Amino acid sequence: MNENLSSQLQKYLDLSDEERIFFIQKDKWIDYPEANKILTKIEDIYKAPKSIRSRGMLLYGDSNNGKTAILKRFYKKFSKDEYFDEDGDLIHLMPIVYVIAEASSDESVMFTEILSSMNVPVNHKEKVTKKKEEAVYYLNLMQTKLIIIDEIQNVLHGPHNKMAQLITSLKTLNNKTGIPIILAGTQDAMSAISIDNQTKSRFKPYELPLWNNDENFLRFVATIEAMLPLKKASNIYKNYELLTYIHGLSNGCIGEVINILKDAAIYAIRTKTEKISKKEIKESL
Repeated sequence: MNENLSSQLQKYLDLSDEERIFFIQKDKWIDYPEANKILTKIEDIYKAPKSIRSRGMLLYGDSNNGKTAILKRFYKKFSKDEYFDEDGDLIHLMPIVYVIAEASSDESVMFTEILSSMNVPVNHKEKVTKKKEEAVYYLNLMQTKLIIIDEIQNVLHGPHNKMAQLITSLKTLNNKTGIPIILAGTQDAMSAISIDNQTKSRFKPYELPLWNNDENFLRFVATIEAMLPLKKASNIYKNYELLTYIHGLSNGCIGEVINILKDAAIYAIRTKTEKISKKEIKESL
């Protein structure tokens, strides 16, 4: 009996090994205080009235540390909006435009990505000025309230003038539409956004830090354990040596912690030990 498993997941213990492994491999939202704090900040930005110089955010931190999961959680909650007009036609709006910046993105490519994310047909050879005009038009038409650009560090490498031009274009888009922009990326993005105080104030930096090996980390690991349908309780949260070992392997990075525990749980199912110990973690690395 696994008393640490969430009561809602106890039924999964009756599934086959392969079904339980498939469940473990699926992405799941894991609640923790820092994520909820960031979600609240983004929601405040999202719900604020439009203004000439609306304030956005730069969410930054180490790679695989949960930034994208937070943004997708918010996007999933607010991304759909539709209503019937006076003629009875169903009108689809796009409250949030979510873009993942590609490594090759320059000013023109970025606006192509923004338009494509709104399902607007784009002529890739079109002049960037035309793409900017179309972006403003469709963002207003679809009553967009927030633009999210993830992995922004991908476009902030390269010549300083190219980087500055792109940031200026985003600020201009913000000015023309009144729509706040959330950027997300690594520490490199933070360095690039800190070009000048005006840019830094427009995209207020907010760091998603690595975890310390403390009470909060213990609770986070316990939350993950409660979502892994193993037949025996691992009691990781009671084992300081094992917690320290996991923290050392992951360097306190959320994504790494999750992957370590998922892999160990799958190994435990396949080897019939049905719980996570240092052995399962070592063998599954």
